[in-house]
Amino acid sequence: MLKYKILWFLFNLKASLASYRHEVHELGFQKGKKHLKVERIGYLPQQVNESSGLVYLAQDSTLLTHNDSGGAPHIYQIDLFGKLLNTYPISQAKNVDWEDISADEQGNLYIGDIGNNSHQRRDLCIYQVNKKIDAVLQKIPIHYPEKQTVPDAEAMFVAQDSIYVFTKNLDKSGTDLFVRKIGDTADTLQFKSHINLRTPITGAAINPQKNKFVLISYGKIYYFRIIEHQIDFSNPLYCLKFPHKQTESIAFLDENVVIITNEQGEIYRVCEN
Repeated sequence: MLKYKILWFLFNLKASLASYRHEVHELGFQKGKKHLKVERIGYLPQQVNESSGLVYLAQDSTLLTHNDSGGAPHIYQIDLFGKLLNTYPISQAKNVDWEDISADEQGNLYIGDIGNNSHQRRDLCIYQVNKKIDAVLQKIPIHYPEKQTVPDAEAMFVAQDSIYVFTKNLDKSGTDLFVRKIGDTADTLQFKSHINLRTPITGAAINPQKNKFVLISYGKIYYFRIIEHQIDFSNPLYCLKFPHKQTESIAFLDENVVIITNEQGEIYRVCEN
């Protein structure tokens, strides 16, 4: 336990001391400290011991989350402060490495079984689940364009008729964005954009108005504008230091507020001023 605490202390110290120089001078971000306010608002229930994905249900002001690889294939409904409200078993799905969750405009859910730390998996997929959260509508296979290794990805969201997947890249080689139309018969993702982020991306979310998206990583949050419906990295907005342990889940509550959870059970709210 002491070793674990020391490792997290060193990680948080490194993250808090990291500069904005690369993001501001080379990538075009603004420093987020002047524009964003962070506060811890709650704790996850014990059933959610490795929160790895998050989506907000506006109709009842609750959140859906799930555990990371090897966890039960369950979706957990919680309130904004972490109280467990419901547990939904997804019996037709298997949690090999669930990494993110999103929803379309009809209320269907998309669970990304896209984690691939070893780069050896060939069974990557996204489960489309109905809005009652009691049945898998389809299992969408995911394949990347031919590469020597299959990327690891832990971040995705759905917008309009497409799924957007962001690679993690622990080697600091940057983040790739891939896209796939939901109804497309081709399983292969299409490369869309690349940005030289130096922290591993672990979660993604798009706001309700579809004019902004965010990426969460170990140590920083990245905000991007969406102009003329083009979801890519061409319009960076804010970069904010976020040294709050193993942050892997993020969701928009409204146009200017996001909720973030980490695998240590904490819930944070980040508001634009």
